[in-house]
Formats: sequence, C-alpha cells, structure tokens
Amino acid sequence: MLSTQPLSALVAAIVGLAIGGSVLLREPRRGVHVLFATFTFNIALRNLFSFLAAGLESDFFNWAAMLAAVSLPATAQRFFQRFLGDEAGPPPLLRSTVVGAGLFYLALCFGRFVDTSLYHSTWFNFAFAIYVFAGLYLSVYYLYRRYRATPSRVEKIRLLYLVVGGVATVTAALLDVAPSGSSFGNIFIIIYLYFLSQTLVRYRLLDLNELLGRMVVLATLVLIVTLIYGVLVKWVGPDQHGLFFFNALIASTAILIVYDPLRSRVEGAVNKWMFQEKYELTRRIDNLRADLMNIIDVRESVPRVMAALEDSRRVTHASAYFVDPDGSGYELAGHIGPRPEARLDAVANRAFFERLRRAGVVSIEGLEREIAAGKNQQTEEKQNLLLMSRALELLNGSVVVAIVGEEQLLGMLVLRDERLREAYSSDEIDLFRGVAASIGVTLQNSQVYERMKERDRLAALGQMAAGLAHEIRNPLGSIKGAAQLLQPIGQQSSDSTTKEFLDIIVEEANRLNKIVSQFLDYARPYRGDPSPLDVNDVVKKTLQLLEKEEGASRIEISSNLVEGLPPVRADPEQLRQVFLNLSLNALQAMPQTGKLQVSTSLRRSTRRGATAAFLEVRFRDTGVGIPPGDLRNLFIPFFTTKDKGTGLGLPISQRIIENHGGTIEVRSQPGAGASFTVLLPIEADAFASYAESKKGPPPLPADRRTPVLLPSLEPVRKDSAKDPLPAGGRASR
Repeated sequence: MLSTQPLSALVAAIVGLAIGGSVLLREPRRGVHVLFATFTFNIALRNLFSFLAAGLESDFFNWAAMLAAVSLPATAQRFFQRFLGDEAGPPPLLRSTVVGAGLFYLALCFGRFVDTSLYHSTWFNFAFAIYVFAGLYLSVYYLYRRYRATPSRVEKIRLLYLVVGGVATVTAALLDVAPSGSSFGNIFIIIYLYFLSQTLVRYRLLDLNELLGRMVVLATLVLIVTLIYGVLVKWVGPDQHGLFFFNALIASTAILIVYDPLRSRVEGAVNKWMFQEKYELTRRIDNLRADLMNIIDVRESVPRVMAALEDSRRVTHASAYFVDPDGSGYELAGHIGPRPEARLDAVANRAFFERLRRAGVVSIEGLEREIAAGKNQQTEEKQNLLLMSRALELLNGSVVVAIVGEEQLLGMLVLRDERLREAYSSDEIDLFRGVAASIGVTLQNSQVYERMKERDRLAALGQMAAGLAHEIRNPLGSIKGAAQLLQPIGQQSSDSTTKEFLDIIVEEANRLNKIVSQFLDYARPYRGDPSPLDVNDVVKKTLQLLEKEEGASRIEISSNLVEGLPPVRADPEQLRQVFLNLSLNALQAMPQTGKLQVSTSLRRSTRRGATAAFLEVRFRDTGVGIPPGDLRNLFIPFFTTKDKGTGLGLPISQRIIENHGGTIEVRSQPGAGASFTVLLPIEADAFASYAESKKGPPPLPADRRTPVLLPSLEPVRKDSAKDPLPAGGRASR
C-alpha cells in the first residue's frame, strides 16, 4: 500500500501540469509565461516519476526523477530572471548552476548505462541534494536581492510574499527528501506554483490579498464538505457496499442543496473577518444600487452616489462626469474632495476617452506599467499614455470607470483614495463598475423621461398656440387693418405725429404676428418631408436670399463648399430656414463690418460605438462673439440677447436639426467671433457609394480635428397636418 508521500507527489504532478498549461494557453502569451510553464512542467515531471518509482518500485523511474530534478535550479533561475526584468541583473552563480547541471547529467547517464551503483550511493545523493536545493535557495535569494533593491513600496510587499513563500516551499521540499520524510512539501509546491501563476496575470497587490482570502474560503468549504461525507460514511462497514452508496448519495444531495447559501455565508464571514473594509464597501454599494433602481432624475442620483462613496470611507476623491449634448466634452456633475477639472474636451483627450470606452476602466497603475514597459521607445502610443496620465491628474483620480449606454460613453465615475497608492482590488473595481452601470441606466431613463416631458410640454404648447392664434391674430388683424385704413388720412394730415403713431401700430402688429408665428413653429410637431438632397444647393440658395437682406452689403460673404459630397436625407425648406437663421444671426453680430464664411465638408466621427459619417455645414463670423455665460442658454426658448428678439430662432433650429438626426455645435470667444456648425448624418449606403466613387474617403483638412460626437438618444419624430397659420418671421438668437 502506498504512503501519503507518493500520493501527494501524484497530486502535485497533476495540479502542476494544469497550472502550467493554463498559463501557457493564456492570450496574449509572453516569454515569461513560457518560462513559467517550463519550470512548472519540470516540477510536475519530477513528481510524476517519483510517484511511479514508488508505486511500481522501478529503478528506472527513480533515475528519471533524478534526471528531471537536475534542471530545476536552471529553469527556476531563468524564469525569475525574465519575471523580474533586465534591471534585476543576472541570477547569482548562473554559470555554476549550468555547469553543475551538465556534470550531473553526465554522472546520471554514466551511472545508468555503465555503473548503476553510482546514483544509489549515499555520497552521490547527498551531493545531488546539495546541488538541487542550493540552486533553488539561490533563486529565492535572487528574489530577495531584488526585494532589497526595488524603490517601490508596493513592489516590495509583492516580492516579500514571493520570498517568504519560496523559502517555506523549498524548506518543506527539503524535509520531504530527508530520511524522516513528510508530505507537506508537495502541498507547499502546489500553493506556491498557483500563487506564482496569479502574479503573472494579477499585477495589483490587493488582488493577491483577495486571492489569499479566496483560498481561505475554498479551504473552509472543503473542510465542511469533507465533514458531511465523513459523518455519513464513517460508520459504514467494509462489506456494506449498498449502505455506503446510499449514504454517499444522501451526502451528495445534501451538499448540492446547501452549497450555494453555504458558500455565500462562508464568503461573507471570511470577508468580514479578513477584509472588513471591503465587506463594508460591498454592503454600501449593494444598498446604493438598490436605491438607484428607484431614481429617474440623474440630477438626484449623483448626490446619492457621492454620499455613499464618502460614507464608505474607501474614497477620498470622487467625481462624476456626463457627456455634453453635442458630445464635444464631458462636464462635472458632482464631486467629493478637492474640486477637479470642470470640463474635459473630447478632442484634446480623444485617446483617453477611446481607451475608457473600449476597456471600461483606466487606472493610473496600469498606465504607469505600460509607460515603464516602453520607456525607451519614443512612439505615438507612449505619447498617448502620457496624455492619459495627464487627464487622470486633471480628474484627481487613480481609477476611472466608464458610464456606458448602448455602446456610447455617456460619462465616467472617477475614484481615488489618497491614503494608498494601490487602493482598490479588481473585485472592488467591479463593484464600482456596477455602480457606473446603474448610473448609465438612470441616465438613459432620465433622458427618456425628459423627452416624454418635452413631448407633453410641446403638446400643451401646441394647444395653447392654437388658442393664441385665434385669440390674438383676429383682433390683431382688425387693429392692423384699421391702422392701414387710417394711414392715408395720416399722410394727408399736417400733424406728423398722427402718421408716426399709425406707422408704429402697423409695425408692432407685424412684430407681434411674427412672435406668434415663431411660437407656433416651435410648438408644432415635426412636419418635414425628408428626401435625399445636395446640401450645397441649399446653402447656395440661402446665400442668395441673404444677399438681399438689409445690411448684407456691409459685410463680406464667402463660401468654401466641397463639391461631390454624398447626399443627406433632409427637408430642404427646413434646412434653408436653419441656414438662413444662422446667417442672419451672424449678420446681426457684425453691426459695422466683418466677414461671414460658410463652408461644407465631410466629418468622420463616432456614434453608438461605431464609425459614422456626417456632413458638416459651418457658419463662421468675425463679430462680437458670445459671452461664456450665454453659451449655455442659447438653445433655451425665449432666451435672447437682442432688443427685439424672440429667443425662439435657435431653439427652432435645434429642433429641426435634431429631428434630422443631427446636432448643432457652437464655438465662440468674446471679441473673436462665433462659429455655428450643423452636423447632418449621412446614411451608410450613401456614404458607401460615395467612398466607392472616390476610392476611399478624402483626407480631412490639416486644421480639422474630429470630436467624439455622442448624441444621447435618437430624436423622436412626430408627424401632423400642416398648420394653417403663416410661419412668418425670421428666427433670432
């Protein structure tokens, strides 16, 4: 009957092969993975041959086990050399180890084929043990030397784990080959190899601490399961096979029933005992996610998230950012701790936001690790990594979690604990990702809710507008008609005041009619008739109308229209209304003289996580510009900076473009003019035909950068009969 030592060697061989194979199959596979698998397979072969030598009482397998053990010091030192990097220097006595391996290979071959008594002698086995274990201790000393030299506190703790574990494992293995013998060495080998494999894929120190906690949970569950089996089968006699299988069936059924709740209880108890802070954080995050499920308004969710993170005592800095309506940047929605940057531009930080959207998480440790790996390279990728690190500094964060909805980057949750450099494990980051997912759902629900409110509000406005049209226009028409009848009398009168007052009545009646008409335009549902059209034709007709306007002669109007652009599906009359409104706004922003430049071009951008094409129409003036405080209010109904403006021109224009699936971007500096850019989506088939005809899309201008355009939701289109009232009047800012 075999003793426990050969059986433990078999278990170590099987588990070692599994560990080495799992690392070798990991993608992407690196050189350090191959060296670790070689070292692990070497240990597994040595243990397998030892088991066969004891089980079959075979001298050949005993010799094969010694032959496999010869290369253990060399494979261990080569693995640790690659694992620690070139800056750690070569392992101590590496040449001596290789020379010693060659000498023992020759001695074992000589002893096997010439004099079999050689490797059975006491002095040879003693020298062989000194060579193998001295080489393994030198590998651990190599780790210790690197531990003393590294300046990083986190890396010191990681290496200290490996040093202590290595000393314990080599010592336990040495006790196994001692005359008294034991079975603990193989157990230590299994645990240490598994721990080493995790260090290859888990760069975060806290993940290794979590690993220790999971091992405690697993060991506790194994003991409980073993106890259940042991109680039910212990009293069964050796000849009662039927009763044995019956009790085993009962034990298996009981274990399957209680396993899930038992595992949850054990994990909770171990986490509460070993990781009190993580346990408290998990509890608060679970409560927070339950609260967020009942919130629709995202403005209410952000303060709750910030309060919950602050109460967890695991976060000293936190902030939430949401995307702008036009997707040009991300604005601060709430924070705890020192105030971070109020806004991050999507163009200037394009690499950062693209990485965040693709990976879901960006951490300062990960960026620093990538920068250190390519520190001797001057590449564009390294510059992007440095820019991403700079973005994290502006955000006052060490970990940024993406808030994603329908493959769009809707925002981000920024976290930091200034007390620790590596503050959050991967499991805790997954908890934060769950919070970000809940915020994303709340944000989308909030947008849908706002659209429903907007629809109801517009319906109410439509009803009120219909009443206004009847109640105001009828008496207004009478007033205007009476004033026009009196105008000839006023012209014949010698009193100039009478004529002036009559002209004022007619003028103000016309202005009031225009206000009512614009109000009706804003309140009525979408009633366009979209069809494929050339936007350049609409722009040209708009400029022809603009040249006839009063004051157009005092400014220079130029156009830069790219010919051959793909068509867009739109209503030409509504587009002309938008373009004329933007042109008139530019004209009125230049009271003396100036220049208006209208241009069209193609823009490649991102929508719903996929590359999309947009047709861009830009109106750039050299007028007085727009104050920063007014930029946020431009598209709010009835907000105006003009003496006689209605404040409905831009809101109407925005609604028209949104109903076409596009957006309007605004850029301005006081005293340096303003730029309004209309973006209209190009259908995939139209762009594919255009690209085929051009043999690929044309290059963008050198001074044109591509912002990340992320419209929140597709616009809701509404159809109704045309309003009988006139649409008169020009929209205003």
